[in-house]
Amino acid sequence: MGKRGKGCAGVGGCFAIFGALFVIVVFWLASQVQNSQSSWEERPEADAAFEEAIEIPLDEEMEGAETSLARNFYFIFDGSGSMKSEPGGGCRGDQTFGSKLEGAQWAVEEFLAKVPEDVHIGLYVFDRNGRREVVPLAAGNRQAFLNAVNNIHAGGGTPLAEGIQLGVDKLVEQYQRQLGYGEFRLVVVTDGRAGSIPSAARFAAQYGMPIYAIGLCIDEDHPLRRYAVSYRAADSFDDLAQGLEETLAELPAFDATEFDALELDAVEVTEP
Repeated sequence: MGKRGKGCAGVGGCFAIFGALFVIVVFWLASQVQNSQSSWEERPEADAAFEEAIEIPLDEEMEGAETSLARNFYFIFDGSGSMKSEPGGGCRGDQTFGSKLEGAQWAVEEFLAKVPEDVHIGLYVFDRNGRREVVPLAAGNRQAFLNAVNNIHAGGGTPLAEGIQLGVDKLVEQYQRQLGYGEFRLVVVTDGRAGSIPSAARFAAQYGMPIYAIGLCIDEDHPLRRYAVSYRAADSFDDLAQGLEETLAELPAFDATEFDALELDAVEVTEP
């Protein structure tokens, strides 16, 4: 029987192996630190002091500033790829549509017929053509709003958090124009989940802008359920039309900075 070789094929071999392992561990630790920093930088607002409301500055000399009791509703409309799918099961209701988007467009038309002309509405959408504001917040723009919804072409992901933050910015600007008077709501219509919802919801809470969310044909455990002043699970397009109409109801008493189970961790993203 031949003589057994020493472990690592000798002392030099051992040093080489241990050295290689050391380098691998160092690189791994560095990558973990970098990833941790990147996550923090992607949502810098997540751990800010959201418990404290931000006082929105008012200036009577601001261009267009005028005391007004106008009601303001800014809509975030989900036109992501999942909206191309056919409605399934109870999602059909009394109406038949080829896709969830078609059903949602019908529901919006039903809703707009009941919106008073003096109410300010605005619209932000994301679809295969990108994410953008398509209707600025204003009164007397019902037809422009409907045309914009009917021109949505489903596709892409679900950047709800970005839409919520932009909607809050638009409502804050209008709040300043109305010198702190009036009513302000952010209405989110979506059929899918998205990441960074807690951070975006806290952003809205800081500025006292209530979120009204409608989940179209999805389970009731949507992340927005935790952070919205009102959440409705629309199991049909008739439900969606009704849910939109309910956003016009009287605003209940609430503290926008208080939510149940408010978490810092981003919700798992499910892309279509």
